[in-house]
Amino acid sequence: MDLTIRISKKGTRVVKASELHRALGLADHHYQANVRAWIKDVYQFSDGIRKPVGMQDYARSTHTKTDVVHEYYFNLELARLVALATKSKVKQAIATKLSKEAEVYPDQVQLTAEQTMQLLEQTRAMTRLSCQIAAEERHYKAYVRRTGSGDYWNHYRHENVVKVTMEELRQRLSDRGISYTRNHRIRELLLRYDALECIRVGIVDHYAAQGYSISYADQLGKLARELAATMQLEVTDDRQGEGLFTPQADIELVRKLQRVAA
Repeated sequence: MDLTIRISKKGTRVVKASELHRALGLADHHYQANVRAWIKDVYQFSDGIRKPVGMQDYARSTHTKTDVVHEYYFNLELARLVALATKSKVKQAIATKLSKEAEVYPDQVQLTAEQTMQLLEQTRAMTRLSCQIAAEERHYKAYVRRTGSGDYWNHYRHENVVKVTMEELRQRLSDRGISYTRNHRIRELLLRYDALECIRVGIVDHYAAQGYSISYADQLGKLARELAATMQLEVTDDRQGEGLFTPQADIELVRKLQRVAA
């Protein structure tokens, strides 16, 4: 049962449809017909009974030519549902493997009480600029390991993490009459515009660096922002030391998050 779990450019764990087909022991000459049926069928997804959605549950490989067999990438949930719907003798083993992988790196946030408390403490720690900067560095290193280079990092980060450009932030600050300089970086602009966004971004970086999907990390980032707003937390520059108004946090956790090494 050779089925490789891959990571898409957006950080989602996926499998190749052709490799899933082969792992299930299905005849190669049935692949084209089977994969077409798979993406048109109806399944019991975690969010309801529906057909797979393109660019959400599956995506066609950009390397596929129109005159050859089409390759697709399935997220782990779709791959598991497809496997269970087949008549393969190894479908249970394949589905179990995919389920275990999804449990380690889930795409949907369902936190236990303990995990919620952990996120709360991480949110407190992420009020520190040093923790935010280190989280970004860890995420960048993870991105390089996954893609083989740092190419397109800025575009990837804008599209999936920060979700706003430098020019957009400058315009918003100008509209509010808030001063800034051309030398200010994205985090410094965010700090002036909406400090809670710095905490959200830091949490997204922290979890994405560990291998969680961007979707999962983004959900945690939004939850952390809500927690920070509820606790009325403020972001502080602690790079020269803890200040009088730096929010209290677990010192060991702070030190851990300040480390750049992933």
